[in-house]
Amino acid sequence: MIDCRWATADEFPSLATFFARIIALDSSYVSHGEIQTGLSLDGVDWAPDLEARMAEDFAALGVERSVAVAVGPDGVAGAAILLWETTPRVSFMVIEDLAVDPGMRSHGVGAALVAFAEQEGIARGMKWAFLESGLENEGAHRFFERYGFHPMSKTFAKRLSPTQA
Repeated sequence: MIDCRWATADEFPSLATFFARIIALDSSYVSHGEIQTGLSLDGVDWAPDLEARMAEDFAALGVERSVAVAVGPDGVAGAAILLWETTPRVSFMVIEDLAVDPGMRSHGVGAALVAFAEQEGIARGMKWAFLESGLENEGAHRFFERYGFHPMSKTFAKRLSPTQA
């Protein structure tokens, strides 16, 4: 049985460690969002201090973001970082990150997190749900397409300097 709930701030340090551990396993997860947040320095591999960077990001989460956590019999099975955005024309949510423990994949954890996030989005009056995924992350693409998401654009990137902090 998977129970989804909102994480509390005191759980953020352990959730940062969870995210870093899970996403570091697969560089196909890297997308433009990871470059924009400095979690990947080259768009290919993870930053060498990924866990420290995730901890910084979690420590700086504001009211515009929420963290959903999926708890199974053995503890945290997955988590998602959500952004809530309301503009004068449209309200939308962004699933910024979703990570599921590899041992819990194909057990409904990701589906439970997406459903939980969508329910909250509807309750908040969000009209759209967005996410982005690494170009080669085919497993994630199939997963999100099963739950009604579809590709609608391509993101293009160009490195302007040879090094990045």
